[in-house]
Amino acid sequence: MFLFVFLCRHAIIKGMFDFDLEYLDEGENVSKNTVTVAEYINYLNNEFKRFRGRVLGEVSQVKLASSGHVYFTLKDKSGESSLECVVWSSKYRLSGVNLEVGMEVILTGAPNVYPARGSLSFVADTIELVGEGALKKAYDDLKRRLTLEGIFAPEKKRRLPEFPKKIGVITSEKGAVIHDFMNNLGHFGFEIIFIDSKVEGVAATEDILRAVRTMRNQPIDVLVMIRGGGSLESLQAYNNETLIREIASFPVPVVAGIGHDQDVPLMALAADAMCSTPTATAVLLTKPWLEAKMKVRQLMSSVMRVKAEIERMRSRLELTLNQLIERIRRGIIEAGKTIQLAEMTVKANNPRRQLTLGYAIARINGKVIRSVKDAAPKETISLELADGEIKASIQ
Repeated sequence: MFLFVFLCRHAIIKGMFDFDLEYLDEGENVSKNTVTVAEYINYLNNEFKRFRGRVLGEVSQVKLASSGHVYFTLKDKSGESSLECVVWSSKYRLSGVNLEVGMEVILTGAPNVYPARGSLSFVADTIELVGEGALKKAYDDLKRRLTLEGIFAPEKKRRLPEFPKKIGVITSEKGAVIHDFMNNLGHFGFEIIFIDSKVEGVAATEDILRAVRTMRNQPIDVLVMIRGGGSLESLQAYNNETLIREIASFPVPVVAGIGHDQDVPLMALAADAMCSTPTATAVLLTKPWLEAKMKVRQLMSSVMRVKAEIERMRSRLELTLNQLIERIRRGIIEAGKTIQLAEMTVKANNPRRQLTLGYAIARINGKVIRSVKDAAPKETISLELADGEIKASIQ
């Protein structure tokens, strides 16, 4: 049965429809503009899209269908009003909430008439737990289960690329977060692939998840997930199990820069590196580039010190070499003088030089005669002169 009331007459309904509906009095013929049930329900469902909203209530009569869809009733705490609801299996899995009787939730969705039965249901797209206690319990339960599974294990963390060039960034294009991140990246020639996404509350889960899956096909070196700080409620999208598993299995290292006060978002725990703010994330990525720049400067400085030392050594070597050459030159000159003096001395003391002055060297049997005692009569004596030799007999 329909759970809405017609409070409008003919003129109002006519304005709502693309065709005329006329109220008939008893005995009147059916209008030529009569529509079928299917057409009418289709029109209603199109119109109901305008009544999308957020509804707060307490869960009762939960029924899980074999298809995975969940049918339940949402009622006021007073019990005076209730609303039949359904959440499709894909949306239910994505919500990360296990609906239980008595649970207080906020549903986001729109009313819809099921054509086969003509029944009205509120079709929920998102399910949010209400109250800090309920959120904290869901957070702790999921954290405990994923920890036991090893999703957050340190050994699963991958090292960030030493010098990343292509950075994938997922956050909202609105606000200061993206600007703070970009301003702190510095001028190192980074190539940024940016995907705009909602970041606030449960409603952002599907948007973030779609962005992460899109990034899987991008040629990036590292994925950055950033947003500002917030309450546990505002960060619910980053505590979603489906998103956490996407991050844990992402093909390249992931850096989470999500501000938080107490409870660290579980997505950040699953990432390969975690920073407290978007600015700190930018600093983390630029750190190796800054260190490399400093090392280059130090190396250049060292090269200049070495160059200066080489120049000093070259100067000292050149001076030493010049001094050595000068010593050798002076030594050669001194040696030449010594040789010249020796030559003059040899020449001056050469006995043959005396022969040119009229002297002769007398020998008997080749032995130089130095005394008359060395000669006897009738011995043959040879006299060596400057230009020859004379032989004579001693008388």
